[in-house]
Amino acid sequence: MKPRERRCSTPWNTFSIFSFDEAITRKLAEISADLKPAGFLPGFFESPGAPGNLEVLRGSCLDLLPTLATASFDGLITSPPYVNRYDYTRTYALELALLRVDEAQIRALRQAMVSCTVENREKAGLEAIFGPEIYGRATAAFAHQVELQSILAYLEWQKSAKALNNAGIPRMVRNYFFEMALVIFECARLLKPGAPLAMVNDNVRYGGAMIPVDLILSDFAEQAGFEVEVIWVLPTGKGNSSQQMGAHGREALRKCIYIWRRRGA
Repeated sequence: MKPRERRCSTPWNTFSIFSFDEAITRKLAEISADLKPAGFLPGFFESPGAPGNLEVLRGSCLDLLPTLATASFDGLITSPPYVNRYDYTRTYALELALLRVDEAQIRALRQAMVSCTVENREKAGLEAIFGPEIYGRATAAFAHQVELQSILAYLEWQKSAKALNNAGIPRMVRNYFFEMALVIFECARLLKPGAPLAMVNDNVRYGGAMIPVDLILSDFAEQAGFEVEVIWVLPTGKGNSSQQMGAHGREALRKCIYIWRRRGA
């Protein structure tokens, strides 16, 4: 029996596929239209101005930020990796394959990005990249963040008790916050006095310990030279893995947007 042929009653329409420049310009205009009337980000959209030039820098922020000029940016919007074991190289494996990125390049990319998975190893040579001043200040902020150090000690204890589902979690959390401290101090160097920084990030939980990523990173920001203007908490909280919920209960975690502003010289 010949199988029946089924046809879609609605004509297939891919709509317009814009070039990268046009697509990013449209998206920025959409973001501006969404935010400007509410005045959520004062300082970002005050000058109408003509569209500027777009330059895409390819590489890890850990390598690129130290190459940029001091006090040369009027604002910064970022959504860094979250410390949630999310491997972006796996999520975007199809796109990377279409870009002809092979397995060796994917492994190199995974190690170059900010640590956010248990596969990330310690990064060597960061002091040489960031320089002694930024590296020293960021290291001090990391070492003296009391709540963070308590969390790291707890996770190491959980690891020794074999209570974690992956022994690489303490290393991942430690490296994430240390690398983010470097990034935050570097961003403070790059921004002009009074310039805003907006960041999206989520809090996480490991071994039952809720990690207030928003408060820890904001503490780093204050030490780097920012004023913390506001931390917006999204009305819908973030869930946890089934293992976490089964062992420690279902408790929503904060999903936040931070607004920091560079203090004057």
